Amino acid sequence: MSKKTLIAALLFGSVSLAHAQTIIPKAGITISNLAANQFVGDMENHISSRSGFVIGAAYNLSVGTVGKGIFSVQPEITFIQKGFKVDASGEFFGSESFYTINTKQEYKINYLEFPVLAKLAFGTDKIRFAVNAGPSIGFGLGGKFKGTTHVTDNADYNETTDAKGKIHFYDSDELNSVEFDHNVDFGIQGGVGIILLNHLAFDVRYGTSLTNLNHNNKSKNNVLQFTVGVPIQFN
Repeated sequence: MSKKTLIAALLFGSVSLAHAQTIIPKAGITISNLAANQFVGDMENHISSRSGFVIGAAYNLSVGTVGKGIFSVQPEITFIQKGFKVDASGEFFGSESFYTINTKQEYKINYLEFPVLAKLAFGTDKIRFAVNAGPSIGFGLGGKFKGTTHVTDNADYNETTDAKGKIHFYDSDELNSVEFDHNVDFGIQGGVGIILLNHLAFDVRYGTSLTNLNHNNKSKNNVLQFTVGVPIQFN
């Protein structure tokens, strides 16, 4: 191979890499929680995680190399479920008796989310490992809640109430509804992935919100997501 041919081949390879584009349809599951000191007021709170799902697509654009790795930018659009469970208990005085109250609640909140990630991948066409990180913005679409509340005076009075309804991000006159006052969810995400044979991509990612569900108290979404994608490369 002549020197001119070698230089041309190297230049062509660089140009191809710089313009390599991949669409990645993907789907998976989420495990989400709420970082909050208190959710149900004046009671002892225990907040735990719930599961959901995520579905969407990513657009990966290779822009160059960093050492032996391929650096790319990856914007995404996803429909993602977040949420949490809360178990709260407490006591109050009323009608000349002390009452014990226990409530179990579950919240499922849907978002349309737009992450923009910086991605660095290492390996061969058979197997590549990747790390990624970047900001995201989500827009709340609403959701559903359900709960059970039990009140007793530990003697003659016992009452159990079930409730369920919709979640809104605005004032609503709808009965059996819950309102959150912040539908925009800014956050950051980071994770790792494996790409097999350029046709199957596994991704594990953790995201945390920088904004609250309610302005007046700490209430930030945290989400761990596991997805499987099918890369479709074109130039």
